[in-house]
Amino acid sequence: MAGRPSRELGSVMSSYLPGVTPSDLSRCLPGYVVETLRKALPYFENKIQGFAMGDALLTGVETRSSSPVRLLRNADGQSNIKGLYPMGEGAGYAGGIMSSAVDGMRMAEGWMAAGS
Repeated sequence: MAGRPSRELGSVMSSYLPGVTPSDLSRCLPGYVVETLRKALPYFENKIQGFAMGDALLTGVETRSSSPVRLLRNADGQSNIKGLYPMGEGAGYAGGIMSSAVDGMRMAEGWMAAGS
């Protein structure tokens, strides 16, 4: 948000394996996306306290592209990378926003039923 990479991670711990590296979003995303995030995150913070914490992590972004690739997952939804649960359109399990939402809900319900 400040236009520079963080020097270290704060209180928010990432569960993403193999880990995260602080970076300046303007080096990863188009300018219009960065500006939209800079405007949107404070707006959501006003609606949901804690949503845009100063040390929050953005570890995944949605793109406007799709791919014919499907990330394989086992019966409990985990990929061959321990702790990675691919779901939705980007993982090849959905074709749009509604089917992505349904896949995410189905995965979440499976985790809750399994007591994960």
